[in-house]
Amino acid sequence: VVRSALHGNHYVGDMSFPESWNESDAGIWNTNFRWPGYPGHGVVPFVLDPSVGSFSNVIYAGMEQYHRYTCIRFVPRTQERDFVRIFFGNGCWSVIGRNGGMQDLSLGQGCAYVGLVVHELGHAIDLFHMHQRSDRNNYITVYKDNVIPDQLHNFLLTEPRNEMVFTQYDYNSIMHYGNYAFSKRPGRLQTMVANNGQRLVEPYDKPGFDQSDIYIIKSLYRC
Repeated sequence: VVRSALHGNHYVGDMSFPESWNESDAGIWNTNFRWPGYPGHGVVPFVLDPSVGSFSNVIYAGMEQYHRYTCIRFVPRTQERDFVRIFFGNGCWSVIGRNGGMQDLSLGQGCAYVGLVVHELGHAIDLFHMHQRSDRNNYITVYKDNVIPDQLHNFLLTEPRNEMVFTQYDYNSIMHYGNYAFSKRPGRLQTMVANNGQRLVEPYDKPGFDQSDIYIIKSLYRC
């Protein structure tokens, strides 16, 4: 349930893009996708939909990692126009970056893990997947024959013009998927293998940030 919840059917796995999204202007270089306070910090107003129920404790634990280690602050919405609505939806996914108005972040069945919350909140503040970095082939091998055919887009490389690389490639990043992501036979056929031989762990099996994630966020928001 957890694996299928994370590896959903959105444009790129658990990342959702608005209809107006254009690859040429939605890259990480575009500061319009940062939240208020940039540069220096980021303030993300949010609303917890009643549907999240008891998931709220896990959500707050994920937010606390941002508050403790980065300059990002998630604050309950008052009258802000731009905000994130967190609800119990179909799977675990988030809109990328600040898009204007209300934007959704889904934490449904199988998503009640701190690592998953940290991962999805990362997308909401404009973080992309580590395993889709333009230089990822230097660090991992992707076995496309083992990938569910209609999920191959989840292994597309990010265009260099749409990314900012602040750190060395990090297999342990909270933004990196595991060995069996989108596999035809999970647990049997690996879709990604680290070139150094280490195990690739899914976000739901991670406690939260790796050091590189913290550095990336601080660099992205210039704090």
